[in-house]
Amino acid sequence: MTKTTRNTAHAAEESFHKHYAAIWGEERWDSLYRALVYPTRYAPQSDFHAVLGSSHAVVPSESGGLIVAGNEMKQLRHPVPDMAENTAENGVICYVRPLRVESEGELEETSPSASTDFPQPRPAPSHLAHLMTHWNLDAASALVASMLNVQPGDSVLDLCAAPGGKSIALAQGLWPDLHADARTPQGEITGRLVCNEADGKRQKRLAENLNSYLPPQLFKQGHLVATKVVATHFSSAMNGLLTGSGYERVLVDAPCSSERHIIHASLKARQSGNTAPEMANWRAASSKRLAKTQVELLMTALRVAKVGGRIMYATCSIEPTENDGVVEKMLALVEKERKKGVAWTVQLELRMDDVLAGQLEEWAERTKYGWMVLPDHPGGGRWGPLFFAMVSKVDGR
Repeated sequence: MTKTTRNTAHAAEESFHKHYAAIWGEERWDSLYRALVYPTRYAPQSDFHAVLGSSHAVVPSESGGLIVAGNEMKQLRHPVPDMAENTAENGVICYVRPLRVESEGELEETSPSASTDFPQPRPAPSHLAHLMTHWNLDAASALVASMLNVQPGDSVLDLCAAPGGKSIALAQGLWPDLHADARTPQGEITGRLVCNEADGKRQKRLAENLNSYLPPQLFKQGHLVATKVVATHFSSAMNGLLTGSGYERVLVDAPCSSERHIIHASLKARQSGNTAPEMANWRAASSKRLAKTQVELLMTALRVAKVGGRIMYATCSIEPTENDGVVEKMLALVEKERKKGVAWTVQLELRMDDVLAGQLEEWAERTKYGWMVLPDHPGGGRWGPLFFAMVSKVDGR
């Protein structure tokens, strides 16, 4: 690495820290950065479409939890809108190894290699289609899928779906009777899940993952579809995403700055005396370009949703421009559309239910228009970062 390259990289990293310290404040940025440096904490999301047999490293425990590589894990309870109680049966099924508090007050996993010692997903030997047993993901991602509260019979769109973890979570709500332990699912299969990814390579990986985790009859009968549509411009190319009167639920997990990835890449490169291109190429102005794309994706989601449908917007960025800023621009654009005669408008969700808000506060902190899961949250979960905001498309007449 040349001196010029090293100086450029150092300047970019210094600018990175100054930028986020200005946004969050010096004290909070110090806390948040230290939490972001930690390895990502994963929670195995059980694929209940596959059998978790005792011959595999991931097996059910007598207490109702899960045993992963010999370690007892508990089932996470995600808040779910419109549910009277916050129970483990509601929402996405995933598990977590409890944290313990060390003498210095720092939260640590009960295993020193807890973020990496989960076994990799494997085909369940007792399932005819050999579906994969589980998906390791950040529990904040499962929270977002749970908050959409997908129901059997819904028409659902995952607009930026690769690699597929959230799509698999949404499928749990759509087809609860297709789990492997159900001897004979009751009634005909209903509902539809369209999983879209614009990038060719990522879309191929998405399709492979969906085939590895979800029952083949869903594909054969057209209930599960993997599409490759550029969704930033609403045009005739969008016909592949349109369905009947629209979708009841749409997830927009938008491409974003992903600062935690930048930090991890930078630290890894530094260990070998190198510079991570992710950090060296970082510029504050990049968020503005990303936000333009994010707004376009969110507007597409609104257009393909049916009146009465819910749209979840999410990013793993800590940049307000890509989070509340996008929601604010969307609200302004919707108002312009209304003045042109569009018969629908939007209504912000997640702020009207005190019980739900109390449950969310155990995971996240409020923002202007949504919620933010951050790894330095007082609850100590170390999940995120993940911003999410949900809107309903309602009759504007």
